[in-house]
Amino acid sequence: MKLLIITQKYDINDSNLGAFAEWWDKLSEKMDFIYILALEKQSEPSKSNIKVIGMGKEKGAGFFGKIFGFYSGLLKTIGKTDAILVHMIPKYVILAAPVAFVYRKPIYMWYTGVAAHWQLRLAVLFCKKVFTAHPAAMRIDTPKRIITGHGIDTDLFRIISTMNRRGVGILSVGRITPSKGHDIVMRAVADLVKSGYDLNLEIVGGVIQDYHAGYAEGLKKLAADLKIENRVKFTGAVSYAKMPEIFRSAEIMINAVPFGGLDKVVLEAMASGVVPLTSNRAFASVFPASAADNLIFKSGDSEDLKSKLKSILDEKPFDDESFRRELRSIVVKNHNLDSLISKMVHEMKL
Repeated sequence: MKLLIITQKYDINDSNLGAFAEWWDKLSEKMDFIYILALEKQSEPSKSNIKVIGMGKEKGAGFFGKIFGFYSGLLKTIGKTDAILVHMIPKYVILAAPVAFVYRKPIYMWYTGVAAHWQLRLAVLFCKKVFTAHPAAMRIDTPKRIITGHGIDTDLFRIISTMNRRGVGILSVGRITPSKGHDIVMRAVADLVKSGYDLNLEIVGGVIQDYHAGYAEGLKKLAADLKIENRVKFTGAVSYAKMPEIFRSAEIMINAVPFGGLDKVVLEAMASGVVPLTSNRAFASVFPASAADNLIFKSGDSEDLKSKLKSILDEKPFDDESFRRELRSIVVKNHNLDSLISKMVHEMKL
């Protein structure tokens, strides 16, 4: 019962991928040993039965250096393992497939995303099974697709009473890129502030790609132009371990991404008792049926977002303890980490 995991990054402090170090820790409790082959290695594992091997990005390796690191790590470990689990990157499945065929090792993949591009379609052909959080998160209809729900640590993300504070705290969480729609959120908040609502917006996320630095500066200028710079806080990237504290500072979390995937930050907010408002209609089957229409706005539509946000501010579901606990119970039941790991191990039959 030994597993090779191939992933982008192993870094417990990473704001985006740090959560998955906990996944591998949980998985190691059901394995004899886990090898992790990561494009970039920035941390050492805390578990004695996990070994992390970097492909070289952390040392500045170029394209060919990373390819060498990939195959070097793969060949060092594949003979010692029973199966391969690729995390999120279909290209890694394609690259590993010839070696896995020679060694007769099955390949599994975890994938959540928006597009069903050619790399994903090709990777599915080489996989024994593909795990995903929701049908909308892996939109290739195949018997290999296994719907598991997401993996949220509901002990870490939980409802904790907060002290009274001025105004209503609103979060917009995600890397600083136009696809996350932070500007749309800002415009809606600004209009409602002008209408007399006492709101404070916190934008949590860092610039991952250098070419998005201009968008980040544009957001700060937009806050000034909208005259809400004193009500907008740009927190930057936050480590996974500190995200529960971020949720405790808010009543509402706005997720302005398009349809597809099942963004775990929305589920983390729900587990924390924070009211979510999203443009991702995949959540229509996740939210409480009685409230789903009120918690989903039209993608890219600042006016519809403003209307839905105004309704939430007027009705104050964030003050309704039973509703907050209903949100949390959905995550505990359908998207908790322990359940996800058990389902994956069962499906891999390791």
